[in-house]
Amino acid sequence: MLCSKEQQRTMRSPVSGLIAIVCSRCCVAFVAVVISARNSLAQTSMNTEQGIVFRSGLRGPDAAENHPGASGMTIGDALALPTSSLAITLYILCAIAVSAIILAEAVRRVRQVRQTRPAPPVAFPTSVEARPKGDSMALLDAEARVIDANRQFESEAGLPLAQIRGRPIWSIHAKGFGKSFWDTALEEARTQGNWRGEARTLSEDLHPETETLSVRALEVADAESTYEFRSRRSFHPTPNRTGAIDTRLRDTLTGLPSRRAMKSQVEFAIVRAKAANTQMALIVIDLDRFRDINSIFGDDIGDRVLERLADAMRSVARTGITIGRIGGDEFILLIEHATNPDMVMQVANDISAALGDEVVVDGLTCRLSASMGIAQYPKDGASQRNLMQAAGVSLCHAKAKGRGQVCFYSENMEQRSEESLQMENDLRRAISDGELLMFYQPQVDLRTGQCIGAEALLRWQHPKKGLLLPGGFVPLALDTGLTTAIDRFVTKEVCAQIERWKKAGFVPGKISVNMSAMTLLSPDFARDLKATAAAHEVDLALLEIEVLETTLFPRMRSSLSTVDDLRTMGVQLAIDDFGTGYSSLAMLKDLPIDRIKLDRRFIKSLPQNTKDDRIVAAVVAMGRSLDISVIAEGVETREQRDRLISLGCTEAQGFLFSRPIAASEFAENWLKVDQPKTCVGSGA
Repeated sequence: MLCSKEQQRTMRSPVSGLIAIVCSRCCVAFVAVVISARNSLAQTSMNTEQGIVFRSGLRGPDAAENHPGASGMTIGDALALPTSSLAITLYILCAIAVSAIILAEAVRRVRQVRQTRPAPPVAFPTSVEARPKGDSMALLDAEARVIDANRQFESEAGLPLAQIRGRPIWSIHAKGFGKSFWDTALEEARTQGNWRGEARTLSEDLHPETETLSVRALEVADAESTYEFRSRRSFHPTPNRTGAIDTRLRDTLTGLPSRRAMKSQVEFAIVRAKAANTQMALIVIDLDRFRDINSIFGDDIGDRVLERLADAMRSVARTGITIGRIGGDEFILLIEHATNPDMVMQVANDISAALGDEVVVDGLTCRLSASMGIAQYPKDGASQRNLMQAAGVSLCHAKAKGRGQVCFYSENMEQRSEESLQMENDLRRAISDGELLMFYQPQVDLRTGQCIGAEALLRWQHPKKGLLLPGGFVPLALDTGLTTAIDRFVTKEVCAQIERWKKAGFVPGKISVNMSAMTLLSPDFARDLKATAAAHEVDLALLEIEVLETTLFPRMRSSLSTVDDLRTMGVQLAIDDFGTGYSSLAMLKDLPIDRIKLDRRFIKSLPQNTKDDRIVAAVVAMGRSLDISVIAEGVETREQRDRLISLGCTEAQGFLFSRPIAASEFAENWLKVDQPKTCVGSGA
């Protein structure tokens, strides 16, 4: 209620204002009464004393005639001390009248001050704005819809008051709790007068806290039932056994919510989405080839890469998006109010774009990528467990498709996920049960047609699926961390086979073995390889390690010492699929490389494609000038062979000469010195 300035001044100083106004009015009234009484007294005296009046010492008719009593009396005359009992009586009556006037005026002014002063709410507070700070408060109607709310409630709800009014409290309260919870609370408040309770929640910075809740029924005559809701949060850190605050809710490396915290966040979000009839989504993110990075560069560099991924995710964070780390290199995004799949896909694309920026790792510039699986509420799951499980299944499907893929969950993924898990179990068993086999593809000297060695190629004789090529299980091995175990099997089997060939009187030449960079650059690889070769009495000069260019170059600084150790032992190094990755001259300059393998895509179009022709010619010339041999893979026709010879390439392998074959067949057809090589130059 608004007040005038005079009323405001009166309310600010009620005593001084009251005295000033009452006294001013009563003085006037007192003078008026006195003058009236004096006039009456004078008139009475004139009648009883034959009109003689006293004034300035004059007596007689002249004085009375010149100064009539009714018109010539002044205020001073009226206030002159009376000299008769009648006058004294009149003065007493006047005093009583003045006192009554003063008392009446005082009572009136006090009532006016009380009426203009705002009264505190008793039964139905008209506003909760003036409530104590720290309390979240709202006025609710009989259907638990918000009538009014204070700023604390607005802040916790994340909505302005205009959007809060008229909505059920369970759809906007910060922690949700659900409709049934509020129905129970309001029913008890309706029957008992009030309801109180406590809830364990998480604060914005993911510390445990206790929220005290209360609902009080308000009785208002001729009005619908209304309720006053109040909540207050108090932080109570829970010490663990060592006395330190529980840090399981916060990831120590990135500062993001942990798996435990994100489970709670997802549960609360599901409650809010269900109450408000909205959708939400989860994106589970996994960094591609993180095991390689962590194993080769070490934990420190791995941690920096994870921080880089966390920063990329923070770059897309906004209201309604919660980010967390749920373990290892897996992160999660909770997106509330996910209106459609396009909106969710845009967030995933933003993360991919942020990761696509060049990042410096250990002085080297490289690019990161991540696979993502998406699950949507309520379509893909109605509970926290089901929703996170669906997101995990879609992530597995994305990783199976390759790097940097994004997949939405679908029901048929469950079956494929089970198949993938079964394949992983089968692969683990295959390593120990001898189901992995080594095949050998001959490498020939184009000038003589003689076998100069072979490339050892892995195969899996699956008991149900038959013979599987590396493309059918090597990506699975990379994702499940089985690469090192497979590489150890390969080196052991190749060394054992060389020993068997030598005992049979064959000279196998140089055997090339494909090796993952993770295994090659592991600290114990050189020592283990030396021990394996010694156990089978194999000269390490007969071994050549092939590594993909795309996996070796980003690790070049870490590669130098390991490769030098291998060279000291006599092992040679070949770069596989040269030209498809970084094609850096610095790699050829800094690393002790013995041979370059030209990728088959440059050989396929020879000699028709002039660009491929020139690329092959340039690589061969560069290798010759650097004293690095060049071998072409994927040679299938005589024209390709003849063009390679004319360009100066002297070594090759491919179907023109032989497919990958078993060790016994390779020895029978290619390791006998007197065996003619009719396929070379014959057009076969």
